Amino acid sequence: MRRRTILQAASAAALNPYVPYFWKRVIYQGGGKYLSVGMLGCLVGRMPCGWVCPFGFLQDLLFRLPLPELRLPRRLGIARYLTLLTAVLLLPALTGVSWFSRLCPAGTLEGGLLLQAAPPASPLPPTSWFFWLKLGLLVALLAWATVSRRPFCRVLCPLGAILGLFNRVSLYRMWVEEESCTDCGACRRVCPVDIDIREDPASPDCIRCLECKEACPRGAVGSGFRWLTAEGQAG
Repeated sequence: MRRRTILQAASAAALNPYVPYFWKRVIYQGGGKYLSVGMLGCLVGRMPCGWVCPFGFLQDLLFRLPLPELRLPRRLGIARYLTLLTAVLLLPALTGVSWFSRLCPAGTLEGGLLLQAAPPASPLPPTSWFFWLKLGLLVALLAWATVSRRPFCRVLCPLGAILGLFNRVSLYRMWVEEESCTDCGACRRVCPVDIDIREDPASPDCIRCLECKEACPRGAVGSGFRWLTAEGQAG
């Protein structure tokens, strides 16, 4: 098993659900909950999406099912910024309700259904229309993930939208050595978000999973902290 898959699985087990919940029935409220997203983005950009996010890991697993692929147009990526603007910023400011948190498919699965099912058993939420709406969104998203690469990350996730903005300024950078690249397309074929790293190594869509770096037969894709490598300083 590759190191990224191992780390993704370990993160899923460690972060969601918070382990003491199983016997305390109390959600984690420690200092780590307030880790600055901006600081994280400045350091590594969108890398947490590729290595740590449990819901991203689940989407990666679902896409491995032997089904035909439905490729998503790149322009759909703007939708996650619209989600950030409306559901995360404007609607809560106008209504006082954090709508994205209540409807988020990742939260429904990781912070809702899984925790409710944890022993000692507790009843599921009331079967209200809102519960079924949340469940329907989750099922639809998971079904989508079986035929498209990480649709939630690419189209809906507002945190990914924020972190992606730091890809161009973060200390951890990616680059492509054009003189070594043979345009074989290996990097595009393995990319979990279906982008071509050769077009824009600092793309806000890139989750910096480094799959392209490992797949490149010529070692043309590079990455690192820019104070440690000449390529990173030039990138």
